[in-house]
Amino acid sequence: MRFLLAALLFILAISLLLLGLAQRTIWAAPDNFSVNLTIPGEYPYVVIPADELALMPGDPIVSAFGDENVFLAVGREDDVSAWIGLASHSMSVTSDDGVAIGVRQVVGTSDFANPVGSDLWITETLSEGFAETQVPSGSKLAVLVASDGFEAAPTRVRISWPIANSTVVSDIFLAVGFGFLLAAIVLNLLALRKMLINRGPRRKLPKAPQGPKYRPKKAPLNIPKRGRRSARAKIALVPVGIALTFSLSACAATPVPSTTPTPTESQSESAVDLIPPVVNNTQVRKILRELQQVVAEADQSGDSDLLGARVAGPALLFREVHYELMSKSPEILPLPPISGSAISITLPATTNAWPRSFMIVTEGDGVGELPQMLVMQQQSPREKYKLWYNIPLLPGSEIPVVPSSDIGAIPVERDSLFLRISPIQLPNAFGDVIDKGVASEFYNLFNLEGDEYYEQISTSQQEQSERLRRAEITFTHELGDENVISLSTSDSGALVAVLMTDNYLIKPTRDNAAVTVSGNELLLLGVEGSAEGVRTQYGGMLLFYVPASTNEGRITLLGATQSLLSIEAL
Repeated sequence: MRFLLAALLFILAISLLLLGLAQRTIWAAPDNFSVNLTIPGEYPYVVIPADELALMPGDPIVSAFGDENVFLAVGREDDVSAWIGLASHSMSVTSDDGVAIGVRQVVGTSDFANPVGSDLWITETLSEGFAETQVPSGSKLAVLVASDGFEAAPTRVRISWPIANSTVVSDIFLAVGFGFLLAAIVLNLLALRKMLINRGPRRKLPKAPQGPKYRPKKAPLNIPKRGRRSARAKIALVPVGIALTFSLSACAATPVPSTTPTPTESQSESAVDLIPPVVNNTQVRKILRELQQVVAEADQSGDSDLLGARVAGPALLFREVHYELMSKSPEILPLPPISGSAISITLPATTNAWPRSFMIVTEGDGVGELPQMLVMQQQSPREKYKLWYNIPLLPGSEIPVVPSSDIGAIPVERDSLFLRISPIQLPNAFGDVIDKGVASEFYNLFNLEGDEYYEQISTSQQEQSERLRRAEITFTHELGDENVISLSTSDSGALVAVLMTDNYLIKPTRDNAAVTVSGNELLLLGVEGSAEGVRTQYGGMLLFYVPASTNEGRITLLGATQSLLSIEAL
């Protein structure tokens, strides 16, 4: 009897195991939903907008096949459209019923360029013959497909979405099947053990005589039947159980990919109104690595032409002059390198327009080196971010509270009236305070306590005026570059990076007198002086915190660096 029950359990176990394996193999639902696009081989770009990538739930995977190089870039949809501009391209579009994706061509100009390495891309992939990238869902990201930006784009593109298939039913079948299989093995072992015990030798002994016994009458009790008929009845229950199991497994429907709920109108409007930061942390680190490499190569070779790829404005001007001084004297030490060992603050702008900018504070690589405020700006979609201001922070200065890098800061106009003073007026106001001290009308606007830069410049000017006996000196301070970059802080103030030029004009006041120069001025001028006088220009890259107009706080200088820019004999 145990052998029979073990055999039935074995059959049932094998059936359940086969069902579980079949649901994971031959009966398994597809693990992804794919759409294949055939691209007309005319234009060099293919754009897959965010709406097409959101046709199905999940993170889509975009694959492209081509004969030569295949390039895939993922970026904000607005950034991809801005980079394409008016150039001719192909674009994937969704059908009116929202269940199919096709391709249409957008005829435009032939303003083509190589998209590889653009700062707008969050991720990019370049390989030969085949490229693939995964796009995070729910971020309004688009994909750009190209080869080299000039040749025709790859003609085969596939978009696939993963489908999450539940394995609960197959797991139950496999677990129960293994349980029945184990039970069948145990019953077989028990039956074999009993059979071995019952096969031992037996001796027949004669029975002793027995007396009459009392035999009670049979009571009409409901005792289970024995014999072949009862066994057949029990065996008949097994096929019924198997049939019931098959019927239950047939009722388990193939899981259908779940769809994301349709956002409400208010949710859609808030998502549209929210402008994301111009760069994320991944883009910032990529840009910083390239900037470090470019500046390091230029500093080592002394070739300022190498800086053009990543440096512009005052930062470029400072290094060009310094390279010239280094070429005239081996005693001139190189400028501090661009630090990138640690980023303590990242403050990107939130805008869809250009130019775009962001600020980062990096810790110094060497012992005693001050943190640097790097101010980067991108003039147009196809240009790279370039370093405009490289400002060491003053000892003891503290950056005010700023929005997180995930939120970003609002760009502040250079002539904004919502601050204590417009950013473009800072050089004239601060220069007036340097020249006049407490007599300046702007003196009470600035927090000068512990301001080492102010103390050094004002003291130097006063000493020069007192030291001159046969000449006179005049000082003027003004805006050195029209590109003033300002980003808002959490208290509605602003961090302002600006270039202030300090112009020193020295003229002799007596006949047969001359103005002599020394140090870096001598190296740059090439002669010891001039009988007519000398005009010298210094530049200072300054970082200010300017409170809001409704805030009674004072303007604070957070960072500063000064360099000789030019000198000429009159």
